[in-house]
Amino acid sequence: MWFRNLIPYRLREPVAYDPESADSRLATLAFTPCGALEPSRSGFVPPLGPGAPLVHAAAGSLLLCLQEETKLLPAAVIREALDERISAVEAAEHRKVRKRERDRIRDEVVTDLMPRAFSRHKRTWGYIDTEAGYLVVDAGSDKQAEHFVEQLREAWGDLPLAPPETEEGPGTIMTRWLAQQQLPGDLELGEEAVLEDPNAEGCEVRVKRQDLSAGEIRAHIDAGKRVRRLAITYDERISGVLDTDLHLRRLKFHDVVRDQAGDRDPESEAEQIDADFSLMALELRALLPRMLEWFGGERQR
Repeated sequence: MWFRNLIPYRLREPVAYDPESADSRLATLAFTPCGALEPSRSGFVPPLGPGAPLVHAAAGSLLLCLQEETKLLPAAVIREALDERISAVEAAEHRKVRKRERDRIRDEVVTDLMPRAFSRHKRTWGYIDTEAGYLVVDAGSDKQAEHFVEQLREAWGDLPLAPPETEEGPGTIMTRWLAQQQLPGDLELGEEAVLEDPNAEGCEVRVKRQDLSAGEIRAHIDAGKRVRRLAITYDERISGVLDTDLHLRRLKFHDVVRDQAGDRDPESEAEQIDADFSLMALELRALLPRMLEWFGGERQR
């Protein structure tokens, strides 16, 4: 269950390493399936599978899993049913259905079709590092991460947190890395970057499988473009694409990390999740403060 993305939030107050208390908090928003007429619903499910607690504790961290169910009603199906119902009204009453009535009929069609709609389930993983003071969310988009945070706050109650801030702008520092070809000793450049013109909205250059030390990259920087995303490898252990919001996408844990598991042979999926999570949480506990150091350290509020 290795995370594919890293979106960090800084906890503004300590959270106790107390899985039983955390479990009781999440129980107020445990997942239950959508009702017949509900288009969507979300809630927390046990990370280790049915029958397990809603919170899994390991390595000083609390693992959480949010499940979302969304009813799927294809637009073509709605349109076909709507057209049939409108045609029947117009034929029976010999008149034209106007927009307001059409909208009302459409709502009725959706209500009638909803109980027969297929369901799509999506899971978002996250964990609270009680020792380092972070919430880390594995989400492919900001919207998905924000939904996880909103649901966690609703269940948890008072949970003050915010994205971490650094003393220096990540975009400025990453641009300097490319311009001067001087990186921190534990970092290596990848082969991908996004550079944008801060004075021209939408003006950007995307490069993949590109030597980022090439002259053409420097030419873009000389022309005023600044780095927004940059592929990096940390300490030959973790790689990904880092953006100016301090989100690390397409996260990859290298063999030197995964091999720490040794010759263990988990007997169940739950044991595998526990072992993988323990390793990952410890690795990210080392990475996160170091990532802030690259940009002058964390800004104190």
